[in-house]
Amino acid sequence: MFGPKAWIWATIVVPALAAKASLNLGNGFDLTVDKDSNHLSIARGNSSIWETVAGKPFLSASSGVDEVVGASGAFNITDVDNDKCTDQHIRRVTQSAWSGSVNDKAAIVEGTLSGCGDESVDFKFAVWVPAELSDRIAFHIDVKPGSSKDAATKLFLTYASSKSEDFYGLGGQGSFASMKNQSVPIFSREQGVGRGDQPTTDLENADSYFSGGDQFTTYSAVPQYISSLARVFHLAEESTAYTKFDFKDLKAVTVRYAARSVDGYIIQAENMLDGITKLTEYTGRMAELPRWVDTGAVLGIQGGQTKVNRIVDQGLKQDCPIAAVWLQDWSGTHSQSVSYMSLTVSRLWWNWESDEKLYPTWKKFVQELRDQHNVRTLSYINPFLANVSTKPDGYRRDLFLEASEKGYMIQNATTNDTSIVSSGPGIDAGIVDLTNPAARSWFRDVLIDQVFSANVSGYMCDFGEYTPVTKDTRFYNKSIDPMFYHNQYPRDWPKLHHSLTKSVSSFKESILFQRSSALGSQRYMNLYWAGDQNTNWGLNDGIKSSITVMGHMGLSGFAHGHVEIGGYTTTWLESGVVNRTAELLGRWGELSAVSSAVFRSHEGNVPQLNAQFYSNSTTYAYYAYNARMFRSLATYRRRILDTESKNLGWPLLRMPVIYHPNDVKAKSISYESFYLGADLYVAPVVDSGRTSVEVYLPGKETFTHVWSGKKYEGGQTVRVAAPYGKPAVFVVGKPQHNDLKDFLEFARKENGTVIRV
Repeated sequence: MFGPKAWIWATIVVPALAAKASLNLGNGFDLTVDKDSNHLSIARGNSSIWETVAGKPFLSASSGVDEVVGASGAFNITDVDNDKCTDQHIRRVTQSAWSGSVNDKAAIVEGTLSGCGDESVDFKFAVWVPAELSDRIAFHIDVKPGSSKDAATKLFLTYASSKSEDFYGLGGQGSFASMKNQSVPIFSREQGVGRGDQPTTDLENADSYFSGGDQFTTYSAVPQYISSLARVFHLAEESTAYTKFDFKDLKAVTVRYAARSVDGYIIQAENMLDGITKLTEYTGRMAELPRWVDTGAVLGIQGGQTKVNRIVDQGLKQDCPIAAVWLQDWSGTHSQSVSYMSLTVSRLWWNWESDEKLYPTWKKFVQELRDQHNVRTLSYINPFLANVSTKPDGYRRDLFLEASEKGYMIQNATTNDTSIVSSGPGIDAGIVDLTNPAARSWFRDVLIDQVFSANVSGYMCDFGEYTPVTKDTRFYNKSIDPMFYHNQYPRDWPKLHHSLTKSVSSFKESILFQRSSALGSQRYMNLYWAGDQNTNWGLNDGIKSSITVMGHMGLSGFAHGHVEIGGYTTTWLESGVVNRTAELLGRWGELSAVSSAVFRSHEGNVPQLNAQFYSNSTTYAYYAYNARMFRSLATYRRRILDTESKNLGWPLLRMPVIYHPNDVKAKSISYESFYLGADLYVAPVVDSGRTSVEVYLPGKETFTHVWSGKKYEGGQTVRVAAPYGKPAVFVVGKPQHNDLKDFLEFARKENGTVIRV
């Protein structure tokens, strides 16, 4: 959007300024420089926007190459900082002509970095007010490598913070509320199984390298934050190298960037919601969700036409509003044996055509569901192409072979062949090379001819974070560095699907939901989901983490999110099996009803070990009840999505800190409670065996409990009953809109309903 290509050095330079000077950047912004103390500050009028830390270098550099180990998305990164240049000297400060700035000028701070051996390296730090977004500061940093064998390879930007400033966003962070005291890597990858929850994480890591992940592994790593002081910091879209945000110093922030040149933006917003608006003015905002998603559940089912028809019929008899079925196995499944109880699990064939065994009349079947029940169909896609030469029931097209012959997949220079990703025994696949225009065009045609031709209403756009980073990785665009492109692929992947807008007449009525994201991905998406959680109550990788992920994604500019009801990952380890109970499934359904833009379930990776919504009449009744609760909020949700999300970028689910940035308790809430829009406050049940919840009510508003009608004043912690089907939901104050009527009527009507598990 506004990248390094716009930065044009001019030949006209204002003479170097004195030791202490103030430079007008335009639109009320001023940069003050004290050369002797290496201190910079930016203000707008009497308000400080950004400043460096007295006594510390604001720029430093280091040598060394970071170590990235792992495969199949499970990347473990070790930072390598050898000689670190921490002695900074400002040589001169100038004001230069600068294309793209509001006053055609930029302030340029130049100097040297030393202390890393015999050699010093030069740096330039430019700041200006961009003409197209004139309410913020843009910056560009360039560090020269030097001529020694231990040349600088990365840079560090350090600036002031305060003890009271807390940090949110940074993509799909699932373990913490504020990121204060943490060091957060920005590198999209498999989030792992466990992410710190024990003993699962250690057992998974012992079984397969780093497959358990840690508290910072995430599918969606976004180089930005919004602080409790309404400060917004983000990199430019083109700055995609591995980055780390270090918030461990209580009075400073350090951004470590694994390259010598970086661009970014600094914003002082009026409040955190305004910060989201300003961020999304740069990144773009999510596209509109079709209205059919408001009408009921998206049933996640596998097993073929007969099973799907049976479950849909059963649901209609259970008074379950059904908007769609999501059939991820539409392309067929491959059986794999596991060690636990001689189980066989099914993995998908990544060859994007309907499977004639499971769905023998696929197009007709999709249309009949629509015609007979007004139930839409969603399918599944990812960027992999599987080698189907061993597929026992045959295939019509071999997409892996087609792409191999045309060079449409990412290559490995060592093998001089396709870079292979394994999905367990029997399935090897390549990744579509999105740097290749011909490959993009070919894959678009596959989606048009083999997916949308069946009149589906969208699909899961899975993965996007597996791009290899080894030195022998080769792309069609040979100038691309694998470590730089890795964080770009999660933006190119939804961009590919978004390019179908003009080719598919039903595209605007479709949902295409992603799990991996990058800065700017949202402009190509209309829905994300919080990723694959374990089928348990865990903090770092269970039901609790799905709420935390959605909270931070909202503060990263992603407005439309949803949880995957019931979780996905069932594990079988030495400590026993971790599978989904009926209670967990029901409580997760409650959470979805009062948190998400779409109500969608998943059978999980081992369906036969998990409670399913269709397991029996009791589980289906609970699911149907939750789907009706979701439907009752349709008018309220739609008003938020069509106004606040569309026009301002505001998320549906909002962390309490957004409205209470000075409240210490609110700042530390990650999963315990959240706002749905501005008028509802929710405290879901996320622990087994609980029939009540203790919830902190922030602020000074009156909170009215929807099930009992009891009113509570803000600023206190209360305990309310929360039996099955009755998550703690409060109306906040006196809403200005009359769009909670259906939900309140649902609460009145269903107040006496007894839900069982």
